[in-house]
Amino acid sequence: MNYRVNYRVEDLLKDNEFICYALNIPSEAASQWENLLKEYSALAKEAEIAKAILLGEDETYMLPTEENEELKKRLFQTLEIA
Repeated sequence: MNYRVNYRVEDLLKDNEFICYALNIPSEAASQWENLLKEYSALAKEAEIAKAILLGEDETYMLPTEENEELKKRLFQTLEIA
């Protein structure tokens, strides 16, 4: 697991381990994400936005159509893995 503390929302939405964490899908990385987000407030802010997007709670942050379709594919792949 190789975390970067300078992740952007778009990066988090491409990270299968973050997607599992955000959707409360049990994974080995969940506690590591929790610790990382506690330690780095800037990353936590980005993670809040990414999680809201994944949960359909953020209507202000718009992904380009191509990225939105890619996110859907990643979600389905992640859900199949879990």
